[in-house]
Amino acid sequence: MMKKVFFTKYTEQNIKLPFVLYSLGLNHRQEYINRPTGLPFFQWIQAVKGSGVLEIDNKQYVVEEGSGMLFFPNVGHKYYGVSKEWIVHFMCFTGYGTKDFFENIGIDQSGVYKLNDIEKVEQYMEELFLIYTRDSRLEMYDFSRVLYEILLEFPKSATLPNERFIQNQNNKVHLIMDYINHHYMEPIVLSDLAEMAHLSKEYLCQLFKKLNGFSIFDYITDVRLANAKTLLIKDRNEKIKNISRLCGYEDVSYFGSVFKKKEGVTPVQFRELH
Repeated sequence: MMKKVFFTKYTEQNIKLPFVLYSLGLNHRQEYINRPTGLPFFQWIQAVKGSGVLEIDNKQYVVEEGSGMLFFPNVGHKYYGVSKEWIVHFMCFTGYGTKDFFENIGIDQSGVYKLNDIEKVEQYMEELFLIYTRDSRLEMYDFSRVLYEILLEFPKSATLPNERFIQNQNNKVHLIMDYINHHYMEPIVLSDLAEMAHLSKEYLCQLFKKLNGFSIFDYITDVRLANAKTLLIKDRNEKIKNISRLCGYEDVSYFGSVFKKKEGVTPVQFRELH
């Protein structure tokens, strides 16, 4: 995918058209963005690959592949990728008819929207780039025409998924917790967990701790030690090194140090006390 970006020389002030294109970007690798006061024009950012998170009005929304973010002018927002790679198309636009257009179709707030015919929208955005490469003196009118075609896709199919993000992310954390509960005896690698949840390693750790109050590594340790304590009492003749391996610790010395740090006693002392 080739990245394509351009800015026009047109603004609402120097071009009196109902829809005025300001900038366009295709296959942009989206970086972390924090705009407390927004931008002075409308924006549409369409997720092409991967997923991200939008924070707006003290709420969080997931921006999944195939959905997009619509921003009204001067509305503060923050967004960032949560997958390994978040690729988006974007366009910024203005024009004296834009605000009335959205009001007339019942869209009066920034947020995450889903358009049914994403392929058609992508074709229109590619057409905008093609118009730019022609460098015609009449391109402003072609930009306005194609931009209007894109906006017409909103009343046909736009839906606002409310706060689906919270439940969606809870499900991902629960998936990881279930996996740890059933695979604690095996090597558990953070990158594998992140891939399973379709999140970056950093965001998975942040989300896990935010929802549970403890880190993902603490949870792995707690699950392993809980099972170790059960085995220590249930199978009193079982060797400590075997219990260590059965609970995901190949190094019995490391198992002993982790156990003592958490429980205040060694595995042997724990068995004697119970």
